[in-house]
Amino acid sequence: MIPARLRKLRRRTRTFVGRAVRGVQDRTVGLWYYQRLPLDPTLVAYTSVWHRAPRGNPLAIYRKQQEIAPHLRGVWIVRKQDVHLIPDGVEYVTPRTLAYLRLIATASFVVDDANPHWSLPARDGQVYVQTHHGTALKYMGADRHYSGERPSDATIVTMHRRCQRWTYSLTTSPYLTEVWERAYSSGATQLEVGFPRNDVLFAATEQDRRHQRARLGLADGERAVLYMPTWRTRRGPHEDEFDLTAFARSLPADTRLLVRDHYYHDRRGRTVIPEQVIDVSRGWEVEDLYLASDALITDYSSAMFDYALLDRPIVLFCYDWDHYRWSRGAYFDITADAPGQVVTTAQDLVESLRSRSYESAEHAERRASFRARFATFEDGNAAEKVVRVALLGEAESRWTGHGYASEHPAGWTPHPRVSHPEDPSIEPRLAPVGRPRRAVPAPEDVVDVDGDDSSADGAAAR
Repeated sequence: MIPARLRKLRRRTRTFVGRAVRGVQDRTVGLWYYQRLPLDPTLVAYTSVWHRAPRGNPLAIYRKQQEIAPHLRGVWIVRKQDVHLIPDGVEYVTPRTLAYLRLIATASFVVDDANPHWSLPARDGQVYVQTHHGTALKYMGADRHYSGERPSDATIVTMHRRCQRWTYSLTTSPYLTEVWERAYSSGATQLEVGFPRNDVLFAATEQDRRHQRARLGLADGERAVLYMPTWRTRRGPHEDEFDLTAFARSLPADTRLLVRDHYYHDRRGRTVIPEQVIDVSRGWEVEDLYLASDALITDYSSAMFDYALLDRPIVLFCYDWDHYRWSRGAYFDITADAPGQVVTTAQDLVESLRSRSYESAEHAERRASFRARFATFEDGNAAEKVVRVALLGEAESRWTGHGYASEHPAGWTPHPRVSHPEDPSIEPRLAPVGRPRRAVPAPEDVVDVDGDDSSADGAAAR
């Protein structure tokens, strides 16, 4: 067993070496490719979540491109450890190879959802489609200047520089259009078409739902509750707020818990999985899990914005909202403008699942209001619109310029837009909203699912 201190040193060394290698490659072979090789008008580079296996919005666009623009050649960038997850017939390159450098230098189109760490800007004539990978609740981009756990000025400047390559940025609502413009100041055209990965939620049939449930091994009449917590740390699951095992065992006999950890944690996985739990952190497209499930439990994950399209119950487990809002920042108060029931203790979460109080008419009305505000542009045709506008050059005017929301969500951020993202050191340092967690929680603040004021084993972060 490697000591924690050595593991930490190894991670930092690997990160430093990786960045150094990327920098040298970009400024030598990569720069030579940029300067000497012409753009290929039929070449599309796809990448998802920092070069993980194909998924999400880029994958939905790729599939639609294969259908309506097969003359274009789509090539994925996929990290080595995910190569075995690539579907048959999909062309790919791995990072830090000559084929990779040639691809990013000569592709006329780049489709991405996470802003890879490329030091070279987009070439003249290169179209860069930033799909994003979720609707923002937490502060993004330059707005992180106001977070309690604030990144360095250099990090904010780097984020700003990278997003200047964007040609198009996808948005799902007037609210999100405003968030992207203030967070990134990129000058990109906001394509108001919705998220392509959600198209399947509109097109799916009951037969599709049954198929996904069968893949999971769910029996007829068995309820499936999807648990998708948000990310709080890159260092792996820290389940110090909530005993997942005890919670799963407290569920009604006809209920199974589908646990989907954040992608920062999926490499590590869980070591203890109760029989009531199906671990779906790896090897599943999240949209298939949405279709198979009957309800969603999350905290602050963007999954709630997508799941609301299905009009199925959502429970928000906001046990640390005040601290989360302080540490990361949030554009509005999700506890005041939730798409369903809000609970703040593990006991209340158990009671909600046992009584099924989350299925009330009141919560259905909240979901409808939530969809109207945050899924305004979703209609099930986002992927086709992106392909036609960004890859085939059709007119974009129908899908732009709708403006900002006339009414903001409850608790819209009091922080002003960052005026100088290229130099945040000259911006005022205003106080974050919320409050930091006490270093040592009081006994009454730590409660497990049985109500015992001892420690609990916590929920993984997403």
